[in-house]
Amino acid sequence: MKREVSVGAGLMAAMVAFSAGAQEPAPEQQAPVAQVSQQAPAVRKPLAISILPGLSTNGFASDDVVNNISLGVIASDADRVEGLALAFGGNWVSRELRGMELAMGANYAGQVRGLQLSLGGNVAGGSMRGWQTALGANIAAGEMVGAQLTTGVNIAAGHSRGLQAAMGLNIAPDMVGVQVSSGLNLARRFVGAQLSLLNVGGDVSGAQVGLVNVAKRMKGLQFGLLNVASEAETSIGLLNLVGNGQHHVQAWVSDLAMTNVALKIGSRNFHTLFTLGLRPTRHGEPRWWAAGLGLGAHLPFGPLFVDLDVLASSLHEGQLFSSSGNLLGQLRLVGGWQPFSHFALFGGVTANTLVTFHGEALTGADRFRQGQVFQGDGARVQVWPGFVAGVQL
Repeated sequence: MKREVSVGAGLMAAMVAFSAGAQEPAPEQQAPVAQVSQQAPAVRKPLAISILPGLSTNGFASDDVVNNISLGVIASDADRVEGLALAFGGNWVSRELRGMELAMGANYAGQVRGLQLSLGGNVAGGSMRGWQTALGANIAAGEMVGAQLTTGVNIAAGHSRGLQAAMGLNIAPDMVGVQVSSGLNLARRFVGAQLSLLNVGGDVSGAQVGLVNVAKRMKGLQFGLLNVASEAETSIGLLNLVGNGQHHVQAWVSDLAMTNVALKIGSRNFHTLFTLGLRPTRHGEPRWWAAGLGLGAHLPFGPLFVDLDVLASSLHEGQLFSSSGNLLGQLRLVGGWQPFSHFALFGGVTANTLVTFHGEALTGADRFRQGQVFQGDGARVQVWPGFVAGVQL
């Protein structure tokens, strides 16, 4: 009786063990299945044809599918393309493109190593190396190495190296290369050349050439009608507003017996002069007025400096603005001594050219008999040397 009980108990225990083993297989028996599912190889399909995303030979699940050519009637959708993606509407390559995307509408690629060409827009979601061309907009969300060409807007969100050319707007927060636009170039940090009607940069090393140039710290050349910078090395233009540049008022006398004042503003080595001069009525001669504009170069040598200026003034008798205007051109070479930052004495020589358009001498100008007079049809040109001496504040 005892033997039957023990045999029954043993049989029952064996059945329980077998059942437990069937329901919970050992971990080492599951591992090979998991490894096989994680290391599934990519499926290569040389050609994919799409009508719309999902309606293609790739099917709805395009993950781990590599196409050499992806053709779309309206739009194409592919995971990776190593070759050509072509569609009438748009191309969508979610992971990587190595080759070309051509579309009438728009192109998108997670990473691009080649060419994106569209009449609408191109978007590179990751790193872009190559070429983006569109009539609408080009966008590189990650690093851009290559060229962005459009008639609309180029945007490089990450670090960029290469060329941005647009009819409208170029934007790059951090770029080494060239920005060319007929509208606006915008960069936070830029090394290279910005060429546009309006150039705006933060820290710029290189050149800004345009009608208006704006920079925070400019290491290089600003050349334009208006240049603005908090710090700049060389700004050449009609009006230069530079924080560490020249901001002075000058007053001087000359052989013309006129009292002149000028606003002198510019960068460290180049400046603009806005001048106004007056010779009071004397000995029965009428009053002279002069208003002018000048450009000059400034060479400092410690407390000493040398200025070479070219000035053009409209010279009038009687009133500041009258119909009988005369043109006075001056080239002056002056040296100065600046013991303090806002005080200097200067003096030098001038070469003067006076043109009167009514053919008669300006009243009182005949005393410059040491000069040369050239008479022409309706104009009289008088040339003579002179001097200038003044103070700068």
